[in-house]
Amino acid sequence: MATEKQVVVVKSNKLIEASYRLDLIEQRIILYAIVEARETQKGLSDGFVTLEAKSFAKMFNMDEANAYGQLKDAMDTLFGRYIVVRDIHPESGCERVSKIRWISTASYIDGAGIVQLRFATDMVPYVARLETEFTVYRLEKIGHMTSAHAVRLYELLVQYLSIGTREIALSWLKETLGIVNEYKAIKDFKKYVLDLAVSQINEHSDIRVSYTQRKTGRTVSHLIFAIKPEPKSDQAKRKSTKPTEKELSDFAG
Repeated sequence: MATEKQVVVVKSNKLIEASYRLDLIEQRIILYAIVEARETQKGLSDGFVTLEAKSFAKMFNMDEANAYGQLKDAMDTLFGRYIVVRDIHPESGCERVSKIRWISTASYIDGAGIVQLRFATDMVPYVARLETEFTVYRLEKIGHMTSAHAVRLYELLVQYLSIGTREIALSWLKETLGIVNEYKAIKDFKKYVLDLAVSQINEHSDIRVSYTQRKTGRTVSHLIFAIKPEPKSDQAKRKSTKPTEKELSDFAG
């Protein structure tokens, strides 16, 4: 089970940079399914990924009694979700925009507390080790985040930890988060999306993030993020809250 092992997520950077919007529990389902598929060595291209509500609830500190119902509801909406990938059409040299569904099958096993999903065929290369560039991070790092935007922003920034900074166009960030037509005033975007996400990243993850803004004319057009590793003192403090030595061993980096 994923909760008893080293839980490492590997996502293609092309997927991380793609535009999509998932709510928090849908994000958790996808990440947890990636972990399960990698650990069991099945489920990406040859069958179902099985998620047990009990283990899922334990991983994400959810109420176990309600976890199965929440998983079922989330699977219904996840079945209709897709990512938007942009690349170049080889024959014409023009930009190609493709929509790729996350999953092709969603199944529920009432009475067993289990849901199953099958990744869509075209999605498999994005969640498997089939790309030359990928990002690795522990599921533990995002397990306590309650903002789906915090999870996505973490993914976008942790890739640049070794560089220490990343400048992102505001329009691209909103498109990538799937909120192009929302929070049109920068103060609202900061209040309801950006500042909350940065706060949760700093509180729960293994990186520390701050940002400044750059204007084009009188309008904020870019955000410049500073990215640093979590201080060792904070790492020690977080690890000291683990209740057992086994969990320390399982999750220690």
